[in-house]
Amino acid sequence: MARSDTLRSEIAQMEKKNAGLNSDLAKAQKAANEASAAARRKQEQGARSRSDSSRRTAMAGAEREAKKAADAQKKIATLQEKIANNTKAIARKQTSLRAAESTELRAQERMADSRRRTEKNHAREVARLSRPTAHVKYVAVQLPKPEPLRVLYLTASPEAVETTIEHPDGSIETNGVWLRVDYEVRQVKDMLRKSTYRDLVTIEHLPAATAMDLLEGLNNHRPHVVHFSGHASSLGLLLENDAGTDAGSELDFTLLARMLGATDDPPRLVVLNACESLDGADDLLQTVPTVIGMSDEINDASAVTFAARFYSGIASAQSVSTAVEQAKVAMMAASLDGAELPVLRTRDDVDPGDLVLVKPPG
Repeated sequence: MARSDTLRSEIAQMEKKNAGLNSDLAKAQKAANEASAAARRKQEQGARSRSDSSRRTAMAGAEREAKKAADAQKKIATLQEKIANNTKAIARKQTSLRAAESTELRAQERMADSRRRTEKNHAREVARLSRPTAHVKYVAVQLPKPEPLRVLYLTASPEAVETTIEHPDGSIETNGVWLRVDYEVRQVKDMLRKSTYRDLVTIEHLPAATAMDLLEGLNNHRPHVVHFSGHASSLGLLLENDAGTDAGSELDFTLLARMLGATDDPPRLVVLNACESLDGADDLLQTVPTVIGMSDEINDASAVTFAARFYSGIASAQSVSTAVEQAKVAMMAASLDGAELPVLRTRDDVDPGDLVLVKPPG
């Protein structure tokens, strides 16, 4: 049974309980009114009576009725408190129900999106296999030259990630959170400063990056590594919109691969520090020899730790595979989720254990 169905059943039971409590409350109020009226009548009878015996009997009866009225009032107060508490509980359950319905709706939408992505990926693969291979450039792996490793670091977070928190009291809090991509770059640079061969790695950071920024970065900096941090899906990267509108602009992985090959000196490695970005590896490997992507959704803290520790390993002249492993170990040591998400993919002619991007002096 779905969570929403369970909540609807619980709400129905609580509403039935409220109906019973309200019925008991009406009876208690009626009893209190009748007892109060009877007490007044007996008091009046006692006041009119000239007989001491009759007066005492009437007053005793009035006291009994007054006690009945007082007991009924206590019962009324108890029932009102129960009704108030039950009404609050119903309100909390209704809030939880709205959240559950929203969560289930998003799950249904994700399933629908997944089916659409599968269909689109299939169509894209058919198109890729049928198109001329001249559109992309197959780049052979080269040994590192005695020059600094150039990293083109693109970041983009044009849209907020919406998170929903359900508090113990049943209330729901929804927050929009932007990815901390600039903080990630800061942490990467801080780790590089601590690395053995820090002078052999340079980072060119392009914040709020657009597709045209990528092309210009390839021309101006001739990077050995292209790194992207931000939002992605199984279809492509979400960059800033060149038109300057609020919505992001999706760059399809097939077009991204072609853009990376549209230079005389394509990069040796592409790092996609973004959710579900591993789905683009097959397209990108048509152009670049090595790709690192995330196999599923990765949270902000895990993404930051991965990037910082990965480049620390690279700047210590470790191989790409070792740098990835060091980053994963660092995530596990920090008790972060998603250490299994970063995946290193290479072409058949590339051994990531031998791929060292920083060549120490001498």
